[in-house]
Amino acid sequence: MTDGKTVKGMTGVTEEEIDAILEENARRKALLAADYAPVSGEGSPCSSTRTRIEIPDCSIPVQWVPEPMLGSALLGKVLEAGSITAFIQSDPEMCGAGLTVEEVDAELLRLRCRHDFPFWAFVCIRIRSKLGGMIPFKLNCAQQILFLACENLRLAGVPINIILVKARQWGGSTFSIFYQLWIAMEWDEYHSFAIAAHVQSAAETILQMLKDALASYPSWAADQPHGMTLTLGHLGESGNAYVIKNSRGERISRTEIYIGSAERPETLRSKNVSGAHYSEVGVWPNTPAKRPEDLIADISGGILHAHLSMQVMESTAKQTDDFFHEAFVDAKSGRSSYTPVFIPWFRIPFDTIPIRNPKKSNAESERDFARWLLEFRNDDRCQDKWKDSGKHYWWLWTLGATLEGINWYRFKRLEYTSYTQMANEAPSTEVEAFQTAGNHVFDPFEVEAMSRRTRPPAMVGDLVSAGRTKAAALRNIRFVPRPSGNLAVWEEPDTSVEISNRYLVVVDVGGPNPTSDWSSVRVIDRLLMMPEYMGVPGVVAEMRYHTDHDLLAYDAMRLAKWYNNALLVIESNTLETKDSERDTGGDGSQYVLDIVSSLYSNLYAREGGPDAIVEKTPVKWGFHTNTRTKPLIIDHMIECVREGLWDEPSAYCTAEMSVYVNMDGKFTAPPKKHDDVLMATAIGLWICYKSMPIPKKVEKRPRRRHSFSGNATAKI
Repeated sequence: MTDGKTVKGMTGVTEEEIDAILEENARRKALLAADYAPVSGEGSPCSSTRTRIEIPDCSIPVQWVPEPMLGSALLGKVLEAGSITAFIQSDPEMCGAGLTVEEVDAELLRLRCRHDFPFWAFVCIRIRSKLGGMIPFKLNCAQQILFLACENLRLAGVPINIILVKARQWGGSTFSIFYQLWIAMEWDEYHSFAIAAHVQSAAETILQMLKDALASYPSWAADQPHGMTLTLGHLGESGNAYVIKNSRGERISRTEIYIGSAERPETLRSKNVSGAHYSEVGVWPNTPAKRPEDLIADISGGILHAHLSMQVMESTAKQTDDFFHEAFVDAKSGRSSYTPVFIPWFRIPFDTIPIRNPKKSNAESERDFARWLLEFRNDDRCQDKWKDSGKHYWWLWTLGATLEGINWYRFKRLEYTSYTQMANEAPSTEVEAFQTAGNHVFDPFEVEAMSRRTRPPAMVGDLVSAGRTKAAALRNIRFVPRPSGNLAVWEEPDTSVEISNRYLVVVDVGGPNPTSDWSSVRVIDRLLMMPEYMGVPGVVAEMRYHTDHDLLAYDAMRLAKWYNNALLVIESNTLETKDSERDTGGDGSQYVLDIVSSLYSNLYAREGGPDAIVEKTPVKWGFHTNTRTKPLIIDHMIECVREGLWDEPSAYCTAEMSVYVNMDGKFTAPPKKHDDVLMATAIGLWICYKSMPIPKKVEKRPRRRHSFSGNATAKI
């Protein structure tokens, strides 16, 4: 060191920074270790609070139990008496019945099993270890995340519907299937469930986990005589239906378990079940005769939307043009009954490699690794033999990875030729999990950072006016709150002061049919671009929906009028270029422009160049996206992303940006994906920075008669 603070040779890296990294790393390693006491309950994961109780003559004298368990009358009486023995002696009826301490103790343990899944899993379930042999089922860090998501839904009294995007090999299916079994054993003996995998052998592997666990299931937990064992037996003559039986061949519950595959969907149709586990949905066959959504609909259609019903749809992600991705996006946006859960690779305890240098101590080796990570945190180049940049490894740290996890990632990355392969197998974020062909246009790290800043709108509804069409559509405009409305508003129009060139409304014309492209209407507020604020513009409202072209025109005008007569920009490429990739239900742009130009004055028009002036060609309304202008606006949007030149609150936009690719030299959305919000944004940012004057406060002047067309024009 040269000054006691800066590490020699490490520009800008201080000892204090390294200390902070190492301290945080220790905290993360402890979290990843998931070191809790499942029997006593101390430190165990729990959606509710845990309370310490002490019963001296209980087989577990000191326990930390979930709060709902305290509502038990039996536990309350035992705690009030101070011990099981005192409880029995205090109640003559109990004492006369010959009740023993062991019997009460067993009842308390069963009560704990009912309310404490981590306890039940550890004392009742044995799973096959990756190192061989059977071990108690103790939740790891990733399983704890999934457990808390399930428990929150169960305790809320709503269906436990989870869609799970995961990295490989951490026990997601293991947890999910045993949580189903827990419901059946502890809460509802009629809880039947189906196991559907991509192939039959995968479903049978999951079934075998259940068979292995039941073989060692304690008799007291199943309320069976001492020494009684459990097994899964066939239900009648069916080859894919099973029931839980004891060693005498008697059914101990009404639970039925069915297995099947996406290859043979007919074996799972029309089953009367309360739950389902859909395994590796991302690789299910997708043909006209066998579609994933059809099989899931067949199974889920018979599941009541009720408390303790449970469906888990899980998979490693593969691409952005399949059913599983659509289902996850719908869940993320609240358009589904499923709760989305994502498990990144750095929450998996196996995905770590200790940091070792044979010439140094472990502490020195870890410190050197932290130095390296800090020094190259802004470096875009690949480091030494590693296939990713220092900036990428630092990004992994900011997401929550441990130093040992990043070390694992470096070595694991050497096994794959492409970043996409690594992202599919070991995703760091939800966005990264769903990769696709082509080169990403926008930096994934920057898009991920933007997506974390998105937020729900302040209000949702629709604008109404004196009439739906013609001139009446622009009179008496007001906002009506509606949960199912098409207009999302983050900030209402500001009428406190008159500022010119403040608001901009951009329209990307889609189609009216559900299968068409979306119509996207976005409002940008340019207030903070004023010199006194030195800020950036931001999206303050948007509409993304399917509607008829004439109604889109009136909606756009209403919105622009509401936002202080904003400049209205309509993309016109649909008419003027024959873009076979877009489905807008016809040449809608010209129809929209014809309606708007006759009623709304502040409409964007582009200049046609010097020849147009000489030849006096008609004004060309709208922004024309073509092979010349599209690269310009996309390149400009890339710059805006990199430099943080606008505030983006909408998850629709960042979702489209995350999958937008350059495929064979052409900017495009992947198959079955859309870029409507993205294109409206790109046009808006170009107009915002390249065409419109800087906003400024309008000085009040004496009223006088004047004429002004109000139409804005700009070159591109």
